[in-house]
Amino acid sequence: MIEDRIRRFVADELHGPAQALSADFPLIEQGVVDSLGIMHLVSFIEAEYGIRVDDEELVPDNFASIGAIARFIGSKTP
Repeated sequence: MIEDRIRRFVADELHGPAQALSADFPLIEQGVVDSLGIMHLVSFIEAEYGIRVDDEELVPDNFASIGAIARFIGSKTP
């Protein structure tokens, strides 16, 4: 499942609070993901899911939570 993979990445690579990482946990608002973290997530997403994240898609709404990231990936994959 996409959410589970993203959750593991955020917990392991961005040192997010694994226990609190629900689908709607506010990653940006809680300081788990900052601008550098978004770039790290983008690299992961592009490599893991074989999609390209365009510059205009680098908006907080797409990276605000695990659920938002999963929906964004889902919208880019067939």
